[in-house]
Amino acid sequence: MDAWGPERATDLAALAAACLPDEELSADELLACCWDDPGIVLASPDGSGAVSACVQQQGDRRIAFVKLLVVSPDARRKGTGRALLEALHEWAFEREGAAEVRVGGSAPFYLWPGVDTEHLEALCLFESLGYWVTGGEVNMSVSTAFRADPPDGVVVRRAVDDEDIERVLALIRRQWPWWEDEAARAIEQGCCHAAFSADVRSADLRDNDDPADAPALGFACHSVNRAGWIGPMGTDPGRQHGGVGAALLGRLCRDLQIAEYSDAEIGWVGPVSFYAKAAGARVSRTFRSLTLPRPT
Repeated sequence: MDAWGPERATDLAALAAACLPDEELSADELLACCWDDPGIVLASPDGSGAVSACVQQQGDRRIAFVKLLVVSPDARRKGTGRALLEALHEWAFEREGAAEVRVGGSAPFYLWPGVDTEHLEALCLFESLGYWVTGGEVNMSVSTAFRADPPDGVVVRRAVDDEDIERVLALIRRQWPWWEDEAARAIEQGCCHAAFSADVRSADLRDNDDPADAPALGFACHSVNRAGWIGPMGTDPGRQHGGVGAALLGRLCRDLQIAEYSDAEIGWVGPVSFYAKAAGARVSRTFRSLTLPRPT
């Protein structure tokens, strides 16, 4: 197999478009997820298929994550996908010392939270190679027409000032440290909104102040991994069920409606009931996560 460098992002996007036209994956999205994470992209010599993965240290174990597997329609049922995965296994287990290979979302960046259950051929391929199912995830779809006013005493604004950014990151480090890299990317791209107490202005933080003393009440991001996708987002546990999350979701929907999206995809949903009740969101896609332990 050939190792593709980031200069082949356009080629990978073209291959993905031929294999998964409905996904509309851009070269920039693939570059950010498949190379900048960082990771590896292996391709068949004729360019008819490719697989992307990364390896992360989790505690005392190294875990490999399959991020993307694409095989052009005319190369399917010829062993291309199997050969790609076998080459990936060799790289992950022998070169990188991975304890297992997982198919599913990998923090901090991902393209899908697992294998879409509509892709039967892919599910069968992974099963034939000994992968076993570890769980299921869902995406939800919400109309970008959704809006919600913040509760009394709360303001929502885009996280652009240094003081607000520090407050947002202080909240994330305390509650969801695994989201920090995604949030930082969203902030850099101008796609992160946050909720604050109305009496905390963005200029209130001084050089000697600790942002954790006046952290954000919640945050929400869009278009971090995929254009038009919502997430991550979270509300401080002490302020949940009070309208903060709904107001943040409404602000993201406003951004995406301006960008001419009629619906937004909420990726890798945790609290299904929140999105369903607050915004009328519906389950749009289901995924399976799988794993292959290191051979003994």
